[in-house]
Amino acid sequence: MCHGTGWAQGTAPTLQGSGELPVTLIQAWQSTGLPLSSLSVWVQDVNESGPLLSVAADQPRRMASVMKLITTGMALRTLGPAHTWTTPAALGGPLDAQGVLHGPLFIRASGDPSLDATRLRDALQSWRDAGLREIRGDLVVDKSLWRLPPHDPSAFDGEPLKAYNAGPDPWLIAHGAITLRWRADGGSPGQPLVWATPCLHGLTLDNQVRLWPQGPCGDWRAGIVQSVFTTPEGTRTWRLQGRYPVACGTQNWPLRWPTQDALEHSARVWAATWASLGGDMTGGVREGPWPAQATPWVSWASPALAEVVRDINKFSNNVMARHLFLTLGQAPERGAATDVSTPPPPILDTLSQARAVVTGHVQAATRQADGGRPCEVPGALQMDNGSGLSRTEGASARCMGRWVQVMWQDPFMPEWLASLPVAGLDGTARRMTAAAGRAHLKTGSLDDVVSVAGIVQGVSGRRYALVAVVNDPQAERARGALQALLQWVTEDHP
Repeated sequence: MCHGTGWAQGTAPTLQGSGELPVTLIQAWQSTGLPLSSLSVWVQDVNESGPLLSVAADQPRRMASVMKLITTGMALRTLGPAHTWTTPAALGGPLDAQGVLHGPLFIRASGDPSLDATRLRDALQSWRDAGLREIRGDLVVDKSLWRLPPHDPSAFDGEPLKAYNAGPDPWLIAHGAITLRWRADGGSPGQPLVWATPCLHGLTLDNQVRLWPQGPCGDWRAGIVQSVFTTPEGTRTWRLQGRYPVACGTQNWPLRWPTQDALEHSARVWAATWASLGGDMTGGVREGPWPAQATPWVSWASPALAEVVRDINKFSNNVMARHLFLTLGQAPERGAATDVSTPPPPILDTLSQARAVVTGHVQAATRQADGGRPCEVPGALQMDNGSGLSRTEGASARCMGRWVQVMWQDPFMPEWLASLPVAGLDGTARRMTAAAGRAHLKTGSLDDVVSVAGIVQGVSGRRYALVAVVNDPQAERARGALQALLQWVTEDHP
């Protein structure tokens, strides 16, 4: 995705703790052709106070999605696994016996990171169950929860339609994205079948793609050209041209909604869902303030934080992690739902606040009895948006290793550990066969970063905190070496 700047590779690393890199790992590393200065490693028995293997452990590194270990771990420690986000709705006029609301309906957005199309449907069904049939007015959404700088979806890597480039928004639905679903059969003669989920009001797919009966599936997306048009009436036409290989069968293509206005996407999803439940509305969807004296009519709650954290870590969802990071910046008390019926104190810059709060918490939590402060040395911890999808966010292997140990000792360790992908089995670690079934690991990957961190269980039953990260324009070549490291730890060679 990107080639990082601002993170020095440094000089050749000093080997500590073990005295030398084991021969088997030296051989695995040499096969990568990468300089040893691009590697940092930290391995520590969770019951010991010092590392068993330490390589350039104090070198600042970009860690990509491994940074989600900090965001999700702190959330469990400070909010508790039962925390929820509560989103209230209020009536802006009388609701008559026929289910007609004579006036607007207000929503106060809570920053719920889990509000997908299915959960939105459940929420709107509760409106129907409460007697609402028609809104003779606007749907007015208060999005004042956060104060954020403008989000440029092309700034990170010049790929604004990539789903991971969606920005945070207090009323984000379905992650601000759509998925184009493809089937080689079932369409018009000579064409694939394609449809979009979730359903969006006023969206038309103009499918001009032809089936390609020859050749492998390969990079099938490169053969399709997209363009988006808007009619004066506000209808969106998404035109698709090119060819789709028959060999591809069924495929999914997640895409960020192609406008800067997050409200447009959420409004279209909301309108389509409301109509599918038999609801009517004469007005539109717009942004506006929550009335000062409004009383919630109905509210919906997110799943518990433990479930949200699992979705973030198992599938490395960036925009959900950003939402959680911003929630931490407002530091609610553990066990309290994020109930936004009452406006929060004004925060001039929620993102800066989150960076300061999370950094302070991690630095305090990782201080050691012997006076060590691994996350407080210059460059050892740099928070940006909490997801790792950043040119500046990162940590040292020692700092991240100490955080993994903190989480291992935390009362909510079981919820945190269960949220991590299991090596060789699921999530983003399913291809890590070296420690299959024996490691809970968060992986990270950018064009110039490959990383892994978590807990590995050796065949002896001992458990190890492990952090390994490579920063190099050819970092992808280090995957085999990291697998060798995992195998070495699993076999209790430390």
